[in-house]
Amino acid sequence: MHFMRYERNFFFAALALYIVAAWFSTGYYHRDDHYSIIEFAAYKMGTVSHDQLTWYFGARIRPALQPFIAFIIIKLLQVFSIVDPYIQAFVLRLLTALMALFSIRYFTRSCSYLVNPRYHKAYLFLSYFLWLLPLVNVRFMSETWSGIMLLNALAVLLNTNLRTNRNFIAGGLLGLSFVFRYQNAFLALGIFLWLFIIKREKILDLLKLLAGGVAVLLLGILLDFWLYGEFTLSAWNYFYVNLVEDVASGFGTEAWWNYFYSIFRFGFFPIGIPVILAFLILTVMKPRNVFIWTILPFFVIHSIIAHKELRFLFPVINLIPIILLLAFQTLNWNIRKWRVPGRIAIHAVAWILVIINCIGTVTVSLKPADGGLTVITRYIRLHHGDGSIRLISYNNSNPYGPWGLMASFYMEKDMQDIRLGSLDELGDSVLHEERVNLLVLKREDAASPPARAFLTEHQARKMVQGIPAWMEPLMTLYGGFRVREILELYEIQN
Repeated sequence: MHFMRYERNFFFAALALYIVAAWFSTGYYHRDDHYSIIEFAAYKMGTVSHDQLTWYFGARIRPALQPFIAFIIIKLLQVFSIVDPYIQAFVLRLLTALMALFSIRYFTRSCSYLVNPRYHKAYLFLSYFLWLLPLVNVRFMSETWSGIMLLNALAVLLNTNLRTNRNFIAGGLLGLSFVFRYQNAFLALGIFLWLFIIKREKILDLLKLLAGGVAVLLLGILLDFWLYGEFTLSAWNYFYVNLVEDVASGFGTEAWWNYFYSIFRFGFFPIGIPVILAFLILTVMKPRNVFIWTILPFFVIHSIIAHKELRFLFPVINLIPIILLLAFQTLNWNIRKWRVPGRIAIHAVAWILVIINCIGTVTVSLKPADGGLTVITRYIRLHHGDGSIRLISYNNSNPYGPWGLMASFYMEKDMQDIRLGSLDELGDSVLHEERVNLLVLKREDAASPPARAFLTEHQARKMVQGIPAWMEPLMTLYGGFRVREILELYEIQN
């Protein structure tokens, strides 16, 4: 009852924060989140043509389950005349946030017996408010949804009060985790090996686990037919294209130790350090731990694969809090017996980490996930959506498609896309007398002499910037953000 009372308070506080994050964390964390999910759903709705889709569609390498969910949700919203794509995207983020919150609640309850009651408050605080969680847990992306299914599968397996059909349900959840993101096969493999080797599960129970997974895999195959219009095994296509043909390496390669470096650098220093230490402590001192068996094969395989991105580890991010607490328990420090200077030092370090974590939590909850791309495009829709627009950009600053492929889901009906090869091209020739002329530049480009001269000559007004000015000092604390690349939207006077 003591745990439940604290848990209820943390849950409702997190509910308020995650709703705020779902509203302000606009856009997409990575372009794959949009182009391989939302655009696919828009294609099935008939609002995006085949030739406007990413090459993923032609290669048949993406699962159809999440585009299908987006398709159903957007269709339901349209029934209620909610046609604004930005509101539709918010609803998808809100749905994700609610799923994540209830999954965290179920997991923390199911696994509370693993954590010393002295650390229950810290356990709940980290489970809901570890700095990166609000950002990840509101994202309608495969990493998040697959991670949510994984969290529920582990909660089902570790729930001592659940008896009936536990393995079949857990198998189905692991199957969903895989169908959302195929790399999660290594997470499911780790759990299966733990059940077989460590827990010595009965063969019949393991077969039930496999049966639940296979049932979901069949559903995934049916949905692939719905999306692509032909029978295909997108999981096999994904493996063959990215690993056999090694297309993934074309997006960049890194050394095997890169994930350790990325966690250290982008873990909102110094929070990444205890995360790495906790994982190593549990691996060495508690090698039979289910979370180590779950993560280790997944982590090792991803470290071997040449192409690496930190987001690939997001499916296990909700396991970090319990790993931190279990590692601390394993050290078995009795701080009360320490001398006064030692107690003061350890409490000071703890409070410093809490404060840094809270700064990070606020930052990621209020900032746009895509660096402000959809902040710019939403402003254009609200103020010029009914007019004829001439959008001028330079140096990958077009907010609808910095990399060339346009986000058709957000596009305005009458818009000309003008991309400059050089800032020296800025002049009257790039303007159109009968259209609203808008110029989008990165801050460093807007400060260049050619741009400044053009903006001054045409009495240009900066209408909005991708990241609010008050947030810039906070954003500089985040390792992957560069203030000089903030997008700025200018309205040009003819």
